[in-house]
Amino acid sequence: MPSSLAILGVMPSVMDFYAQYWNQRPFLVREAIDQAVMERLITPDELAGLSMEETARARLVSCEDWGCQFGPFSEGDFNTAGKPPWSLLVQNVEQFHPDTASLLRAFNFAPRWLMDDIMVGFSTTGGTIGGHVDSYHVFLVQGQGSRRWTIGYEPVHQEEYIDGLDLKILKDPIEGDTVEVSSGDVLYVPPHFAHEGTTLDDALTFSVGFLGPKLSELFDAFGQHLAEHEDLDYRYIGIGLDADSAGFILSSDAVETLRDHFTWSLEKPVFSEWLASFFADSTSDNLVLGSERDDILSVAEFTEALEGCTGLIKPGYVKFSLIPSPPSSTGGTYSLGFNRMTRDIDDNAMAVILSLMKEEVVTVQRMPELLDHPDLLCTLFNHQALEFVD
Repeated sequence: MPSSLAILGVMPSVMDFYAQYWNQRPFLVREAIDQAVMERLITPDELAGLSMEETARARLVSCEDWGCQFGPFSEGDFNTAGKPPWSLLVQNVEQFHPDTASLLRAFNFAPRWLMDDIMVGFSTTGGTIGGHVDSYHVFLVQGQGSRRWTIGYEPVHQEEYIDGLDLKILKDPIEGDTVEVSSGDVLYVPPHFAHEGTTLDDALTFSVGFLGPKLSELFDAFGQHLAEHEDLDYRYIGIGLDADSAGFILSSDAVETLRDHFTWSLEKPVFSEWLASFFADSTSDNLVLGSERDDILSVAEFTEALEGCTGLIKPGYVKFSLIPSPPSSTGGTYSLGFNRMTRDIDDNAMAVILSLMKEEVVTVQRMPELLDHPDLLCTLFNHQALEFVD
């Protein structure tokens, strides 16, 4: 079977990425991440320390029996003497280690609003978590050490797994392309492409995952939003029913009316506004995002600090989502989602928001327009979506 893995000289352009690779084809780019960025990422010792914290989601996988232990761990759990190869996996590392969150800037061509987390894996020589299939997009960034990856030639939609394991490991070997990666290399794997990585020498791998919601998750979350706003949560009272709906029979008209209730709510501006907040939600259950700071600033205090400070930056772990408002909206031109909240913004604020989305320091000296939107920026700051940089 012909190779499906593309070997690229540089990361693809935005146009090429969506036209040729997104959901279609895996690719590998050598030394795609600058070593200055790689040197600031979390180290194995720091990762082990993080896995000992109650707030971190961590797993240890043994290659001997595919056993899976869940953290928090202790120092004794990492004693390698006489142990078979093992892997430590920690979720949401971008929310605990700011320099690791800076890795996300390399993937601004991807839909950052679908970003799930950065999972970091450390594995000893020979370590692997077996052949598997993911339902999400993943960019595998190789840190220290080296690994050998096998990526299937085509998507798999009817997987067969080994019975009796906690992990979903494919029963049959993967038929596909095999490559070796080292520090700074990036491997993109679309959903449903089987893949397996094996550590050649003690290695760190940074898995940047992009995961879309299931339809049931959207319905559940939007329904909860409606339930929290009584003026939006209209009750069906059977207007228009006739003799065709007597007893236990729902007439065709009744079914259409109920369907119209769904359609009506989806066509209202509230749906776009809610969707912005939905995609700006954190994937971590342990971090309290969106809450106000302990010491909130007034607009005047914020403006004074902004004028006297080096600048503002949006942390990499903070998710923004920007959705055009529907024509029927009476708010701004866009709905900006941040930390489970939504704020209407107009065209005048777009340049500032787009600049902040680059996750680089923005100063009043370079961008005087910051001072034109003190209320918006103060709200973002007070809800921990922006930080001052000294």
